[in-house]
Amino acid sequence: MAEKQTQSTSEWLENEKVRGILKEYLDETDYRIYKELNRDGRISDTELGERVGLSRTAARRRRKKLQNEGLVDVLGVLVLQEADLAYADAFVTLDPGLSQDKFDAFIAEVSTEELIYEIDEYMGEYDLLLRVWHASLSDVKRYLRTTLQAHDAVESYDAVPVTKTHKAWHKILSN
Repeated sequence: MAEKQTQSTSEWLENEKVRGILKEYLDETDYRIYKELNRDGRISDTELGERVGLSRTAARRRRKKLQNEGLVDVLGVLVLQEADLAYADAFVTLDPGLSQDKFDAFIAEVSTEELIYEIDEYMGEYDLLLRVWHASLSDVKRYLRTTLQAHDAVESYDAVPVTKTHKAWHKILSN
């Protein structure tokens, strides 16, 4: 198993494009720490150190530094398809006359919604992507209609149901 983990890290090191993008933020060891935490965020610092070739203290220090800089965040994620929950991407076009204050208020409002698990700002045809989940697709549809359709900040939105996620958080998902 350790050999396979080393190989996936080597793939990054050999990938010039990825290395060029990340080298400003992470060195090789930091990237290996990220990959191991991505595989198992509950890993002990002792095990982390063994997997990346550092002492427990050095692994802990580097992990904490990455976390404090906001480059790595260890968190739990509900894998929606494994829980047999419905989810969709809502592409939102905002009112073109929306002020910055009203935009900020809208973002603050939707950020508190438990059923919205990701908010991304876009350039181009859409202004925002809201990733939404619920018990069923009809619940997703009803939730989006209630949350977005009558909102002053929203000009329009398109919802696209997700039928299967194959890879997320750099993990291949089963099912």
